Amino acid sequence: MSQPAISQFDHFIPLTTRQLIVALRQSGLAAAHMDVIHKLRQILSFEYDLKLRALKKLYLPFNPDAEHPQTLPPTLEPTRCLDAIQQLLIDANYNELDQQQLEYAMQKTSPYGLEIHIDFSAFSDIRLFYQGKSRQQIRVRDWKKAFIGHKTVELIRYHRLFLLLRYRDTSEHPGLELRLFKDILRPDLEMLFPECRIRMKVFDKIKLAITGGGGTAGGVFATVGKISAAVSPWAIFIAIGGFALLLWRQISKVFTLKTRYMATLARNLYFHTLDNNAGALSYLSDLARQQEIREIILAYAMINLYSLQDARQLDTACEQWLQKNFDRHTDFDIDDAIKKLKQFDLLESDSPMKTRNPKQISQQLEQRWRRFIEKEPSD
Repeated sequence: MSQPAISQFDHFIPLTTRQLIVALRQSGLAAAHMDVIHKLRQILSFEYDLKLRALKKLYLPFNPDAEHPQTLPPTLEPTRCLDAIQQLLIDANYNELDQQQLEYAMQKTSPYGLEIHIDFSAFSDIRLFYQGKSRQQIRVRDWKKAFIGHKTVELIRYHRLFLLLRYRDTSEHPGLELRLFKDILRPDLEMLFPECRIRMKVFDKIKLAITGGGGTAGGVFATVGKISAAVSPWAIFIAIGGFALLLWRQISKVFTLKTRYMATLARNLYFHTLDNNAGALSYLSDLARQQEIREIILAYAMINLYSLQDARQLDTACEQWLQKNFDRHTDFDIDDAIKKLKQFDLLESDSPMKTRNPKQISQQLEQRWRRFIEKEPSD
């Protein structure tokens, strides 16, 4: 059963922009302020379309799925592309998993029973980001009960995950690999890496040792007995053939188990994969656009709905409003919201918090929009 989100460090606003706008109108926000909100939404959407085009151009030489693969010069570094992708992830309110968190996750056994080893030496760059997380209780086999009984454990589930990989061998694996996943349990992070080898879990090793080992030992003794009692070469041949068939059956159990492991891995990745490479950038761009829109319109609305003295009170007002209206626990990114309010010149005063006249803001935003559409297209 899922538990409430662990949101004390997550800036992600978990609702749609339409839900937010409808709720703000129902909260009594004036029509003039609603007009400003709609204009902000349109301009930010257009800006992110331009940003996505620029980012795709940066990523094109490093895209493994490009329709016309390009030979990368030895001196070409993806630094600008990596910086742009990281900024997009920040805008989408993703958080990076540091090395310590990764190492801790790799020590855990998957609840699916998969034990996976990753060859990290194959990569020159690994970056993993998540957006939103919650607690989830699942049932797993308990070694204290001889792997027959079960116990309930609580695990961290990441709602969205972004993985960036760069191989050392750029001749075989050129460019940057981008992967997006959903609903991944922390012990399952290993499954996301391509250079992984599945190992047999302890329970299956014990089961094979008991059934396979016992059966093989019994077959050896039976075969020796038959050979000792045999009076013709045919009887010896039949005894040896029977033992070979028994041995093959035990070996096939190992291959069958490995195939089942691979099927489990493929099934889990199939249902948890969202997008790859250039498609992942488009997905992230849309998500970042929506998050940026929600942050600025929520901050703008709170200033005009309540009497707020400073940024700290604005931060509290945004979080309490989301809690009251949507039962959502969010660590509102007040620094980013204030930066965007100033970027669009919406503030008249920041102590106490006060926005400029909405008619003046609307005129300014219309002028900004006209400057956009008068520009020459970049592609």
